[in-house]
Amino acid sequence: MTPDLLFKQLESYSNAIVAFAVLQGLAFSYAFGNNSTFNCTVKNAPHLAEGLAIAFVVLTFLLLAAIVWLGRAMESIAGEFVTLVKKLYLGKLVAVALFSLLPLCLILYYGVRDYPGKTDCKAAIHAAT
Repeated sequence: MTPDLLFKQLESYSNAIVAFAVLQGLAFSYAFGNNSTFNCTVKNAPHLAEGLAIAFVVLTFLLLAAIVWLGRAMESIAGEFVTLVKKLYLGKLVAVALFSLLPLCLILYYGVRDYPGKTDCKAAIHAAT
């Protein structure tokens, strides 16, 4: 395998990881905000919000570890462009962290935390069906 082909392949992998993190964060946030049944289930099912929060934290660490590993591999073959590669992968780390924090913050703020009216959605959903 030539260094150019390896460089392209590693870059494709890192782009796929970033795209997955962004799409997952946006899709979860959209579903949580627009689907009242899903929103109510996450808020009120025993330990579902905590389990989702733990899953998002573990996934975030795995995604960040993969980006760091790919960044180091890219730096080793980047030659004179090592500074550019470092900046590029720092940006990818920031993007993954931000879009992974979005659903985590929603879950922790609305799902785990107790606040007045948290269980009111159950009555509204049952009345609508």
